[in-house]
Amino acid sequence: MRKIVFVIVGCLVFAACGNKYKGFKKTGNGLYYRFFTENATRYVPQNDDIIYLEMSIRTENDSVVESKQMPVAMKSWFSGNFYEALSLMHEGDSAEFIINAKKYYELHPYIQIPDFVKDDKTMLWLTIRIDSVHSWEKFKKADAEAKLQAKLQAEQKAIADYLEKNNITTAPQASGLYYIVTKEGKGNKPVQGQKVWVHYTGKLLDGTVFDSSIERGEPIPFQLGTGSVIKGWDEGIALMKKGGKALLLIPSHLAYGEGSVGSIPPNSPLFFEVELVDIK
Repeated sequence: MRKIVFVIVGCLVFAACGNKYKGFKKTGNGLYYRFFTENATRYVPQNDDIIYLEMSIRTENDSVVESKQMPVAMKSWFSGNFYEALSLMHEGDSAEFIINAKKYYELHPYIQIPDFVKDDKTMLWLTIRIDSVHSWEKFKKADAEAKLQAKLQAEQKAIADYLEKNNITTAPQASGLYYIVTKEGKGNKPVQGQKVWVHYTGKLLDGTVFDSSIERGEPIPFQLGTGSVIKGWDEGIALMKKGGKALLLIPSHLAYGEGSVGSIPPNSPLFFEVELVDIK
């Protein structure tokens, strides 16, 4: 993001010449403002829009209280304050506002009121630049996508660390499944629609066992390729021959994705030791 260029000329701000603050205009609600950049043909924030902005807050003697970049949810029913300031701006605008300090902090109760705010007459100078404006729906979609990407990156790192720790050099399948043969089977591979029996032990990447047919003493039967098991299993078991054993490292998009099942957390890659016991 571009940084705000703060233009402060003391004589313009404080000299009285008709208006209390020379160079500033005043709304009917008592908000003082002046524009540095105004894009009159561009979008004006509406109620509940998410505004990405850069803002600097200063005191009357020009001391910087804080500077920050942040998203703000637009609220259209406040007047003479921060949100009225935003309602005067367009996407891409930069402007300066003079507002009552107590009014500003009343809108932000989670921020401790600074010691310099002595009374109802203390004023703040806000320099604001609006970088972009998004609808609430677009913001939610972008936020969900960003969180998903962060989870996927964390998962990819976890898989890479696991491969390195366990000296696994096998390349993944096109889907992302890691298929490592530990014992070659005999005969034909199963085809879609056939019934197969599989012994398995399922683990999280930290070694936690979440399920095991071996402990139950009998293999699990299912019809291959019909979606009755996770995608990583349908793909991995189809690569095996009867009597064969393999390791399946399955990324979450081929397992349970964002869902949680039993002790398996959301977005978890899974590791299976599998044996194809029978095909019919």
